[in-house]
Amino acid sequence: MMKSIFIKGVKISVCEMSSAISEAMSLLSSGRPSYICVTDAGNVVNAYRNSSELRNAINNSDLSLPDGRPISILAGMKGVEGIGRVAGPDFMQKIFEQTSGTNISHFFLGDTNEILDKLMKELRTKYNIKISGFYSPPFENWSPATDDDIIKRLRIVNADFIWVSLGGGKQEVWMMKNHERLEKGVMIGVGAAFRFLTGDIQRAPLMMQKTGLEWLYRLIQQPGKMFGRYAGTLPYFAAYSIQELFNNKMTPK
Repeated sequence: MMKSIFIKGVKISVCEMSSAISEAMSLLSSGRPSYICVTDAGNVVNAYRNSSELRNAINNSDLSLPDGRPISILAGMKGVEGIGRVAGPDFMQKIFEQTSGTNISHFFLGDTNEILDKLMKELRTKYNIKISGFYSPPFENWSPATDDDIIKRLRIVNADFIWVSLGGGKQEVWMMKNHERLEKGVMIGVGAAFRFLTGDIQRAPLMMQKTGLEWLYRLIQQPGKMFGRYAGTLPYFAAYSIQELFNNKMTPK
């Protein structure tokens, strides 16, 4: 099992892109249902301050990918080696490349029908992957019957990788509660990654990604949506980082 560190009690797996891909493929090969969280600074803050359920979901995941330069920068400053940023959209694309031309299948859960239609066209143009299905659930009328319907769909197609875009916080808890209802498959919560791949949300220039300023680029694109989210998380993560720097050394375990 891959080692982890904890930031304010929230698990971050000690990995970078290549080791994360390798671990995801190992999880698939194990044959047991599992789930992967893509954990950024905002998720760390919300899991610590606002939601013990989210914290449990991340901590019980098979893999908690370090999404966001602030996390990898903090880990590096604490002397932890082997942690590099693993962004959701990049991770998806690497898995697509890894499974191209194979019988490994992919299912896409979440977002809107319009986005899913665009995503399917994009994937069929760029990647030679097996797509077993896609589904946009009724977000406004979610009920236990919705969960049952989703699991039924997934069990019918018996997908290998299930890409889950239900929104940060919600998707992690949903995967924790429902992944064991499958016979097999790896669920991966990727937030807005579908929209990054379709181009509905533009990725920041590489220099901004490397310097930890991708959040600023996204804020410029979606000020109404992102301002409140960032204002409620980034200052806290900065404060937590300062506290962690003066705490004992992070020891992966």
